[in-house]
Amino acid sequence: MTTLVEKERRCMCSFAQEGPYWHIFTPGKDTPLIFCGKDDYVFAMNAVAQAAFAFKDVKIVAFEIMSNHFHALVSGERESVEEFFGYLRKRLAKGIAKDGHAPLPQSFLLKIKDVTDLAAMRNTIVYINRNGYVADHDYTPFSYPWGTNRYYFCDFPVVRTYRGTTTVERRCMFRGRIPFLPDSWPVIDGYVAPDAYCHIGFGMAMFRDAHHYFAAVSKNVEAYREIAGELDDGEFLTDAELFAKLVSLVRDTYHVNGVRDLSKAQKHDLARTLRYSFRSSNGQIRRLLGLTGYEVDSMFPLSSE
Repeated sequence: MTTLVEKERRCMCSFAQEGPYWHIFTPGKDTPLIFCGKDDYVFAMNAVAQAAFAFKDVKIVAFEIMSNHFHALVSGERESVEEFFGYLRKRLAKGIAKDGHAPLPQSFLLKIKDVTDLAAMRNTIVYINRNGYVADHDYTPFSYPWGTNRYYFCDFPVVRTYRGTTTVERRCMFRGRIPFLPDSWPVIDGYVAPDAYCHIGFGMAMFRDAHHYFAAVSKNVEAYREIAGELDDGEFLTDAELFAKLVSLVRDTYHVNGVRDLSKAQKHDLARTLRYSFRSSNGQIRRLLGLTGYEVDSMFPLSSE
């Protein structure tokens, strides 16, 4: 049986095989809605596939498409990574304009942060793969369809391949000139599946095993808070995850059993903690503390919902 030390050494060896690594992202805080429905997300997924095929020296380890921003962990030289994103941005801008939407926002610009060690690599992969789940309560960490999260340590059946798509389907998929892509690439629900062009096996090799990954997805709260702060990102914990932290905060700070036992002033004080320490949205603060929308929006007017 392989020991933990041996598994960790194997992960370190895998990490050392590639690089440099980069967390690339666009700001979501001040960016308006870009992808408004399933068709837009399908197009964006196919644009990422097209960019990945065009820039084979940029290896995508994980990515997630959100309603107004994008996250990815990639390996490659910085110049190639910047060219990859420039190509992707151009494809998105052209496809969105063709579909009659407002132009791609000027704020949809590349931000890049180097990932220098295995711990940061793991935290970044999980942070990215959790992004859609945290933002949309209709999904689990393994069901959000617009990224790599559902392919990590999960078997996903291939129903059809790119070869089986028609010309009409391909025009809808790419909203423009049909690119050459490998016939064997799997297509799921109108878009090329990320396991065709992303290095998911390599990403999984950063973790000791499936249990290690799933534990990181559900437990590594402090690491996600640090990443969110560095990126100036928004809400990064679900209501249930934050509630678990809230219970401890209430007991340790105010010495009462629950939120219902707090005074109004204490709730307002705790609201500031949730906002500035845990980057909670106005809606999340309202739900967890039982405050009115007027109270929360008055406290945080610049980011009220």
